Amino acid sequence: MQALSHLTQGRAVQILFFDIDDTFTHQGQVCASGFAALERWQAAGRHAVAVTGRSAGWCDHVARMWPIDAVIGENGAFWFAYHRASKRLERQFLAQPEPGQLLQARLQQAAQTVLAQHPGARLSADQPYRLFDVAIDFAEDIVPALPLTEAERIATTLRSLGLNAKVSSIHVNAWFGEHNKYSACVRWLKQAMGLEEAAAHARSVYVGDSPNDEPMFAKFPLSVGVANVQPFLPAMRTPPAFITALPASAGFCELVDHLLSEH
Repeated sequence: MQALSHLTQGRAVQILFFDIDDTFTHQGQVCASGFAALERWQAAGRHAVAVTGRSAGWCDHVARMWPIDAVIGENGAFWFAYHRASKRLERQFLAQPEPGQLLQARLQQAAQTVLAQHPGARLSADQPYRLFDVAIDFAEDIVPALPLTEAERIATTLRSLGLNAKVSSIHVNAWFGEHNKYSACVRWLKQAMGLEEAAAHARSVYVGDSPNDEPMFAKFPLSVGVANVQPFLPAMRTPPAFITALPASAGFCELVDHLLSEH
């Protein structure tokens, strides 16, 4: 990894993809400085897409209320985009199998197995609003938080049940199917921006903080970790290319300011 100052392609970057929890937020809170950074980015004529493991219910709100172009949710299962002129929320579902009672039953069965084997964990508070995945809380609403080693063991259990699983800074997310954050970004770039994958790389940056961001770190040449990514680096095969000096929301603002100051 290199310091953020070595990222010198700021003028070319038009699309900011960003994780939410512990990247855009600080200690579970959305900061005014983060919204101000997004508004500066938007005022400069650039595009922003939130890319998160959060639930469809949360993403409905984020798409409608935040100064962004779209939100990719549940680790790449869908994107939502709110068209303000027509007051229409566009929902594009990308994952297979389709959401519904059968998928929910399979996810609930997997969750019950995990919770029986890992009694310190619990379902995330936003699980009722999820369509495609199960989120096991190990650090969001649990005090004290479970260690990262236990989160990795939970992920291993989920994989043994036939799910894909990724560890974020607060949850272990798991789903059936092959979608991920990056595959959803490629679909959004093509459909919303008319950009092919290779052409988009020079115009895009991704910023995140944890192992579930690794598909993005591996694919985007301009990938950035906020400073609090460092405890997760031993669990990653591919770290981000650049790292901010500051953690979480402050690091997000540091990135936006750096890119907008590049002339």
